[in-house]
Amino acid sequence: MESRSPFYAYKETRLDLDPSIQHSTVAIRLPQLGASTWSTSRTASKRSQILELPVAEDEDTFRQRQLATAASVYHRQYHRSPRSFLWRVLESGKVLSIRVVDVSRDKNAPDSNLTLRFYFQSPIMPCGVAFSDSREHDVLSAFVMTDNFQLHTLSLRPDYFRKTSSTEGNVEDWCKSYLSPAFGFKKAHRLIALNSDEVIVSLIDGGLLKLVKKSGGDGLEWKEIHYNEGGWSDSFRNLVPFRRGNTIQYGKHTLEISSATSIASPATLLDGAPYAFTVSLDHRLRVWNLATGKIAYMGDLLNQEMDPNEAVKKVIDPSLSQLVKVYGGDESAICVTYSPLGTGQFKFWNFVPKIDGSLEATDLFPHNTLEPRAPTSDLWTMADFSVVWDSGPNTFVLWTMWKNNTTYRVQTLEFANDTDSRMLRGAWTNDWKAMATETLRETPVPTSYPGDSSDITDKYLEFIMFPGKYTTATIETGLALYEHKSRGSTDSQRRSGSLPERLCSVIASSHSLGRMADGSMDYDQLRLATEDQWRRFCRLLSELDKLRGEAQSLVIDPEGNMPWVVLADGLTAIRECSKLERIIHNPQAVSGDTELIAMPLIAASEFRESFSDQFLHSCKAMLLGELFEDPSLTDPARMLDFYNKCDFANQIGDEDYQSLVKNLGGGFKNITTEVCDVILDLLRLTKGIRPDPVHPLCEYGNKLIVKGVQEVVELHHNVCLDQLILLILIEGEVNHGEDGIKFETGAVFSQLLTILRTLELLRWLTSTQISVPLGKTDRSSSENERSSKQLLPSRIVTVFEALLHNIITLDLRKQDQESMPPAVTEILLRICTPDGNYEQTTSLIQCLLLRLERPDLAMDLQRFTAQDAYSVYIQGRTSLAYDDPQTAAVLFKKAAFGMSDPSPRTPMLKDSGSFLNEIDRSCLNAGLPEYYSHIVSLYEKEKLFSFVIDFARLALQFIRASSEKPQHYHLRTEMHSRLFTAAVQTSRFDLAHSALTLFTDHAIQRSSLRTLIMKMCETSYASQLIQLPFIGLQDEVDEILAQKCQSIVDVTVGVQYHKILYAWRIKRNDFRGAAAISLERLQRLQQSGDGDRVTGDDGLETPITKQYVALINALSCVDPKQAWILCEEPLRKEARKNGAQPKRKVVTLEDIRRDYQAELDRIAAIENNQFAFAPVDEMDVL
Repeated sequence: MESRSPFYAYKETRLDLDPSIQHSTVAIRLPQLGASTWSTSRTASKRSQILELPVAEDEDTFRQRQLATAASVYHRQYHRSPRSFLWRVLESGKVLSIRVVDVSRDKNAPDSNLTLRFYFQSPIMPCGVAFSDSREHDVLSAFVMTDNFQLHTLSLRPDYFRKTSSTEGNVEDWCKSYLSPAFGFKKAHRLIALNSDEVIVSLIDGGLLKLVKKSGGDGLEWKEIHYNEGGWSDSFRNLVPFRRGNTIQYGKHTLEISSATSIASPATLLDGAPYAFTVSLDHRLRVWNLATGKIAYMGDLLNQEMDPNEAVKKVIDPSLSQLVKVYGGDESAICVTYSPLGTGQFKFWNFVPKIDGSLEATDLFPHNTLEPRAPTSDLWTMADFSVVWDSGPNTFVLWTMWKNNTTYRVQTLEFANDTDSRMLRGAWTNDWKAMATETLRETPVPTSYPGDSSDITDKYLEFIMFPGKYTTATIETGLALYEHKSRGSTDSQRRSGSLPERLCSVIASSHSLGRMADGSMDYDQLRLATEDQWRRFCRLLSELDKLRGEAQSLVIDPEGNMPWVVLADGLTAIRECSKLERIIHNPQAVSGDTELIAMPLIAASEFRESFSDQFLHSCKAMLLGELFEDPSLTDPARMLDFYNKCDFANQIGDEDYQSLVKNLGGGFKNITTEVCDVILDLLRLTKGIRPDPVHPLCEYGNKLIVKGVQEVVELHHNVCLDQLILLILIEGEVNHGEDGIKFETGAVFSQLLTILRTLELLRWLTSTQISVPLGKTDRSSSENERSSKQLLPSRIVTVFEALLHNIITLDLRKQDQESMPPAVTEILLRICTPDGNYEQTTSLIQCLLLRLERPDLAMDLQRFTAQDAYSVYIQGRTSLAYDDPQTAAVLFKKAAFGMSDPSPRTPMLKDSGSFLNEIDRSCLNAGLPEYYSHIVSLYEKEKLFSFVIDFARLALQFIRASSEKPQHYHLRTEMHSRLFTAAVQTSRFDLAHSALTLFTDHAIQRSSLRTLIMKMCETSYASQLIQLPFIGLQDEVDEILAQKCQSIVDVTVGVQYHKILYAWRIKRNDFRGAAAISLERLQRLQQSGDGDRVTGDDGLETPITKQYVALINALSCVDPKQAWILCEEPLRKEARKNGAQPKRKVVTLEDIRRDYQAELDRIAAIENNQFAFAPVDEMDVL
C-alpha cells in the first residue's frame, strides 16, 4: 500500500507508574491448590506485606520486575469508585499487579492508592487473566489461570486498594482456586470472563469450556459445560494421541486449527440468549449460542468462499488474541473482525438472531476492502484495535495500534455506516488520523556554554529528575549499570544518601581533577570530563526507557471515549490536538486561510533551529531579563536593545536570513497585525465558566493534567520564542530599512512577554516537587493504622498538583458531556492561558508553600510576584519564614497602607489557602494600628524582638490619643505590653521603663516592674536601674528590692541585691534606709563563713570591714541627731534552736564605729597570732 504522511490530530501523553505515596505496594502470596504449603504456610499468608522492590542491578532483572509481558486496563460497568483497574503480568508470569488508574472520583470518595502485587506459585498462562464486575455487589472479580490450568478467583473489594489492613485477613476468604477435571486430558488456550459468575476457556482441541459458579459460590466450586463443534464424538476423537494435519504447534502444545484464539468479552445477549463470538486459527468466525451449545454462525473472516479442497489453508498465528470486538445487543449486534493475513483487513458485520437460535450475518461493506493504512513504509504489525460505535448517527470510529519492536503508533478513522462505496474507499485511503508523539521526549540533553553561570551537574540533575521523565526504578537501575561499567562492581553503600546525591557522587568519582603543563589545576578538562560522563549516563537511561515504551494493549474508556495505550511500564492517554498543535505537527497539510497563519509559525521555528547553541542560549538568557526585570525603555527600544546585546547582525548568516525570507513567501509583508492576533489567540483561550469540582481528579488524573501542561507549556514557549525573535529581527532590520513593512511590533512583543511569564510560572510549578500531607479523603489507612508504621502520611507531587488539588475536574458521566480527548485539551489550554480559569496568583502559591513549610521554594517565586499590597505582604511573610527579617520589615512597611485600608474600595482579602487564620484576617484591612499589631505578633512568634519594638512603636504611633474606641484601648494596652517585653528581651531598659510608665493596669504594671528589675539586676544593668526615675513607682521598686534581699540566703554569691538597694536609696537620699539595708548585709556576712576573707593588700580589708565603711558612710550623711537605725539583734545558735524571737534595738553611728574598730582590732590580733581560749561560742582576742 502506498505510504503517505499521516495527519496528526491526536497527541500522546505518556504517564509513568511511580506511586506518589511511599510504601503503597502490598505483596500477597497465593499458595498453590492442593500443595502442602497451603496448610503449612497458612499463618504466613494471612497477612499482606508492604513491599519495597529492591533495585534491579542489571537489565534482565529490570525487565523481570518492571516490564510487563501482558497488561491492560479494565473499566467496571456497574460501580464507579474505583472504576478503572490496570493489571500487569510481571516476573516471568508469576506476578499479577493490579492498581486503580481512575482519572476522577466522587467528591467525598477516598483515593485508592494501593497497588496489589499477587505472587503465584506457577506462571500465569498467556491470555490467562480476565476481569468482571458484579451488578449486585461492589466487588471486582479477577480470574487468573496459571500454566498448570488452575483457575484462581480473586474477589477484590474497593477497600483492598485503600487500606492495607483490609488484605491482612485470611487469603482463603477472598481467593479461591479450582482445577477442572477436564484439564486432565484437555489443555486451555484462552480465558475470558462472560460475567462475574461465568468464564469461558478456549481449548486446544477446538472446543470451549464454560465454567459457571455454583449457586452462591465464590469460585471454589464450578459447574462445567463443554461446547464442541462435532459434539461428543468429535471431542472423543480429539483425545486420540496422534497428530493430524489440521494442527499447529504453539509453545508446549499442539493446537487444532479450529481452536479459538480470540474471544469477544463479555457475552453478547441477543433476544435474551447469550452468544460468544470467537475467531479460530483456521481464519473463521464462529459464534456460539451458549444457551443451546450450538454454533449459531460460522464463516470466513473476510466473507470469502472456502474451498475444502484448497491445499494451503489460511492459518492465524496462535499468539494473536485481539481479532474480534462486538458492540450493541438485544435485537442486533455489530461485530468487527480483523484478519491479520497479508496486509490485514477489517470486516464489519451486523448479526440478527433467527427463531431457531442461529444468527444471520450481514457484511456492512461488502464492496469495499477495508485495509488499514500503516503509519509508515517500515514493517509494522497491527497489535490491537478498538471501535467506538455511535448507534445514533450510526458512525464508527476505528482505533488501531501498530508495533515495530518497542515502538508503537496509533491511528484512527471515522466513517459512517451509510457511506457509499466510493466515498468509503476514499476515507480508508486518505482520512486516517495519527497520534503525534510527545515533544518532551525529544528534549535534547543539556549543554554547557562558555561563560555559563549554571553548573553542568545542576543542569543534568534537573534534566534527569524532571517529573515524569524517568521513573525512580529506571534511574536506580541506570545508576547500578553505570557504576558496574565504570568500576567493575556496585558499591553496596551507595544508597545511603538521596538519589540526586548518589548520582553526583558516582558521576564525580568516575574522573579526577588533573593538572595542566604549568602545574595549575585543569578545571576546563574536569568540566568536559564531567559533561561527558553525564552524557554517557543519559544515553544509558534512554536505552532503558525505550524498553518501558513497548505497547501491550489499546483500551477505550467507555465514559468519555478516551483511548489509552497500556505500555510495558506506563500508560499513554491520547488527547485531541489543539489548533496550534495541528499546524505545528502537520506543516505539509496547511492550506487556505490557515497557510497565512502557519507560514510565520513554521518559518520562525526553522529559523530558530538554524541558530548556534551559543546564540540561542544568549537569546534565552536575555529573554529572562526581559520577563522579570522592570522595563525602563519603551517596547520598540527594548527590542532594539535585545537585538544589539545578542548581536543579531553578526550571529545570523545570510543563508539563514534568505531561507527565512523564502519560507515567509518572499518577504515580511504577510506578517500583519491580524496574523499576529490570530497566532496570539492560538496561544490562549477566552475565559469560560470553570465547572464545579464535583468529581475531582485522582492520582492518574493529576498525572495526566501535569504531563499535558508540561507538553503544552513546552510547545507554547517555543512558539512564543520563535515569534519574539522574528519580531526583534523585523524591528532591528526591516522596519527601519527602505523596505519596512510599517508593522507595529511593540504591542505584539508586550503580549508575547505576558504569555511567556505565565508559561515560565507553569514550567516551574510542573517541574518542582514537594511533599504534601494526605487529606482525609486521600488516606489509605484505617483507625488502627494511624498508630502503625504503615501509615501513609504524605505524597510527593508537583507544586502544580498541590495547588490545583480538588479544583480541576473531568466529569464526563453525564450524557450531554463532550468526549474526553477534546475536554482534556481544552483544560490544558485554559490552564496555560494568562488570566484563565485555573490561573492562581503567585501570592496564593506562596501561601501554599509557606503552609507546607517550604519557604525556600516560596522565595523562588519572588520573581513572579505582583506589586499589589497583598502580594507584597505575602512576600514579606516569605522573607520572614526564609530567615530574612530585615527584608521582610521593608516589605511589610511597603504594604502597610494597602493592607490596612478599610474602605469599601479596597479589594477583599484574597484567598490564602488556609495560610492566614481568622485572627490574621481580622487585623488586615482594619486600619494601620491593627495591621502593625499583626506584624508585631509575627515577629514576636519568631522571637525577633528588635523588630517587635519597631512595629509596636508604629502601631502606637497610629492610635489616636483621643480615640475612645474599646478596641483601640485594648490594642494600646497590648502594644505597650509587647513593647515592654521586647525591650526587656533586647536589654533596651530605658525603652522598657518608658513603656512601663504608660501602663494603665496597676497589677500588670507591678508584675512588669518586677520583671524589669529582676532582668536588669541579673544582666548586670543595676547601675542603669539606679539611674532610671521610675516616677510614681519608686516605692514599689524599693519594696521589690527589699523582698529580694529578704529571700537571699547567702549574700556572698549571686546577684548583690543588698548593694543594689543600698545604691538605690543613696541615689534617692534615703541614707537611713541605705544604712538599714547595709546593716542587714553586715549581719548576714558576720553569720556566714566568708566574711573574714582578706581582700586588701594591708590585711585589714575584708567584706565585713568594707560593709562597716559603707554603713558608716551612709549614717554620716544623716543629721547627727538622727544618725541611728532600728535593727533586730542576731540570735545565737542556742537561742535560734530554742525558738527565741530576736530583740529590736537602736544602733547609733557611735556604736557602729566602735564595732568597726573592734573588728579591726580582732583582725590585727588574728594576724599577730594572739588568741585566747574560751567556750565554743565566745573567743576573746588578747
